[in-house]
Amino acid sequence: MTRTGAGRHGQITDSQPLPAEVQRLLVQRVGLRLSAGDWSKAEHLLRARAPRRFPSLAAYCASLSPSELHQEVERIAAQLTPGETFFFRDHGQFELLRFELLPELIAARRGRKTLRLWSAGCATGEEAYSLAMVTDMVLPERRDWQITIIGTDINEEALAKARRGRYGRWSFRLAPASLQGRYFHREGEQWTVNPDIRAMVTFRPGNLVSDPLPDPLLRDLDLILCRNVLIYLEPEAVHRVAAKLTACLADGAYLLTGHTELMGVPLAGLDPRLFPEGVAYQRTRRPLQPLPPAPALPIPAAPPMAAPRPRPIPQPAPAAPVPPPTFREARALADRGDYPAAEAACLEALQADPLVPAPHFLLAQLAQLRGDYPAAEERLKRTLYLDPKCVAAYLELAALHERAGDNAKAQARRRAALGLLRTLPAESRVEPFEASAGQLADWLAQMEAL
Repeated sequence: MTRTGAGRHGQITDSQPLPAEVQRLLVQRVGLRLSAGDWSKAEHLLRARAPRRFPSLAAYCASLSPSELHQEVERIAAQLTPGETFFFRDHGQFELLRFELLPELIAARRGRKTLRLWSAGCATGEEAYSLAMVTDMVLPERRDWQITIIGTDINEEALAKARRGRYGRWSFRLAPASLQGRYFHREGEQWTVNPDIRAMVTFRPGNLVSDPLPDPLLRDLDLILCRNVLIYLEPEAVHRVAAKLTACLADGAYLLTGHTELMGVPLAGLDPRLFPEGVAYQRTRRPLQPLPPAPALPIPAAPPMAAPRPRPIPQPAPAAPVPPPTFREARALADRGDYPAAEAACLEALQADPLVPAPHFLLAQLAQLRGDYPAAEERLKRTLYLDPKCVAAYLELAALHERAGDNAKAQARRRAALGLLRTLPAESRVEPFEASAGQLADWLAQMEAL
């Protein structure tokens, strides 16, 4: 017969289901999508916290006030979601921040000299500090600027580590080697964030699902990073959190999530923009209106340098094969967000002329939007087979390799792109970017040196 009671170490030892109120709060207050194994772990975590004087989990939970029960649930939730992260996780997105989004935001905010950034779900702080470092790279002279960077997380233990700002080697496993010498100082086997970077970041607890947002601090933000958070939430919670994050953004500001976390989520007030490094969601400057579930974006311009040299008037690069009319229609359809029709038009273009590379390149970008990275890689390889000098295809492949964790291949692809750019006249325009070969070469050379 099963017996319920206190264990020798002051814990309720017998397995028993979570009280219904705890289950409800885990789903409604925290929004977690839990498997059978997660429910079992949640039960174990609650049993480990219940004092020995209580005969059951239900009795322990009944003894708590509503606020105390909420705190217990959030402690459990913090243990059910991975808090593991590292510096400059997803190089592609940080390249997008450094060379495109932050320079654009800084130019727009230069009149008032304020910049407000939020790392939502920051875990142990590596992402928030990475955001501070990339801001320093773009805006090294900022004494008259007011820079606000906030890191929030549901896990108080993770936030305590973030505030200490001390990290071991594992946190640097994909960061450029020069990063540690520039922004950290060594203390034994650990590396501590330099005081000027630590001073840029404030950490505080936060629950994206249950907290009322915007609040006095998290409002009128210029940029929100919320990556690898939404994948752990129930679909209804994802919709609510996306709406809250949108409401926290200033007009023209950006939301960056994991690459597929908002795929298929209807978004109001956000315009998705497609860049070689991924999708960024920009707060619209017009009254909020429902947008189609898939992002509607033009193929982007190359990221400008933080301090660009005088730009020569671009001259056309050596002519590539001229796409058939159906491909031009495909580009227009993709820009309007009609992705199925754009894909069909690309395939029609390839039926008319299978040796034209441009439709393959657009099909690769469409495949990335739906999360089919193997198909995207195959299309990019076909692009290079048909046009071995396609710089954009090399850069897209580099981003795919980096996403898959193969940094050696990513670096090789970028070096190939850099080698091609150096064979072109510095002032020639490189499609589909609105930048010259010389500007792109400078950008890649700086990334190589970082």
